Amino acid sequence: MIRSTSNQDKVITKKPASKKWLIAGITGIGLLSAVALSLDNFSQLLSAEQVISSQQLKTAKVKRGDIIQDVRVEGRTLAAVSPSLYAIASGTVTLHVKAGDTISAGQALASLDSPELRNQLLQEKATLQRLEMDVKRQQIAIKQQRLDNTQAMELAKVELEAAQSEMARANASIEKQIISKLELEQTMVELKRAELNERHAIDSLTLSQEQLNFELQSTQLDLDRQRHLVSDLQRQVDALTLTSPLNGIVGNLNVQQKQHVQRDTELMSLVDLRELEVEAYIPENLADDLGIGLAAHVQINNQYYPATLMAISPEVENGRVSGRIRFEQQPDNLRQNQRVNAQIIISQKRNVLKVERGAFVETGSARLAYRVSDGNAYRTSIQLGIKSIREVEVKDGLQAGDTIVISSLSPFGQAQQVILSE
Repeated sequence: MIRSTSNQDKVITKKPASKKWLIAGITGIGLLSAVALSLDNFSQLLSAEQVISSQQLKTAKVKRGDIIQDVRVEGRTLAAVSPSLYAIASGTVTLHVKAGDTISAGQALASLDSPELRNQLLQEKATLQRLEMDVKRQQIAIKQQRLDNTQAMELAKVELEAAQSEMARANASIEKQIISKLELEQTMVELKRAELNERHAIDSLTLSQEQLNFELQSTQLDLDRQRHLVSDLQRQVDALTLTSPLNGIVGNLNVQQKQHVQRDTELMSLVDLRELEVEAYIPENLADDLGIGLAAHVQINNQYYPATLMAISPEVENGRVSGRIRFEQQPDNLRQNQRVNAQIIISQKRNVLKVERGAFVETGSARLAYRVSDGNAYRTSIQLGIKSIREVEVKDGLQAGDTIVISSLSPFGQAQQVILSE
């Protein structure tokens, strides 16, 4: 007997048709979105002139903040005070120090042996002694002459008094007719002679005194001149021993030991390490932007020290202009001819739009940038302001938050829109 298969049969329930339509609708919407997105990308691809890998580019955001326009230069430290010592006379030099030796003010550094100068000093000293004796001799002569003139004047005065007495007696005698008229006249003549002698003695004393004083004054002037000459020669002889005018070190020695040198020969240079400045080498194209008194920062061993630009040379050498930068407070352990870097601040602006500086400044002639948005780079006209080493000011064409390409714009050519691929 064959068994029935009714127990193995299963009733299948028919699914509602609405679920199929729902799935089909969702699938259709997805397909339409994909098509729309593809069409949009295709439209962008058609409008873009080229495609550039974003890995080749460097971008930065435009932001608001402070910016400093500065110039970075190299330089070296030099002594602000670096005197040289010269030979004041010809002779043989003896050096007491070596290059690089530490010296103190007043220390003997070298000496000159100049027989010619020493002999000249001895000769002038002898002349000085002779003039001193001449002055003393004239002073004695003046005293003697004054004494002689005084005696002559006093004798003339006595003779005058005697003549006056004789005249008085003669007048009394003529009244009594004791003497003759002739004798009276002779007495009157003697009185006049005595008066003249006294007057001449007084005038002679005055004139002789003036003459002697003049001669003494003339000799005294010669003596004073000779004293100055001897004093100057003595100063030169003393200066044959050259001493240090400062505390510092010996720079360069320009002569050898026991070398014979001529007058005004440079013997050595000295360095005052307490006052060092920076000689900065400024590119010629940046020199016009700088001015005396600008603030600066000198970098030494990764530390910055405030300073001031004190001088700019008017001369251009090898495409560079030299400037002098002075520290506000000199750092410790600074050496002569030490290489340093310096930042010279030209101007400073606050709360401006700025962006990181890159090759786009030069390749875009500071008037062009590519703004990045939604995977595309759009050519944008811009206007830049002041420039620092790391940042540039954006005056027009961009807003805070915009992202631009800061690397070279050469790959973009003249394209208005570029797609940036991953």
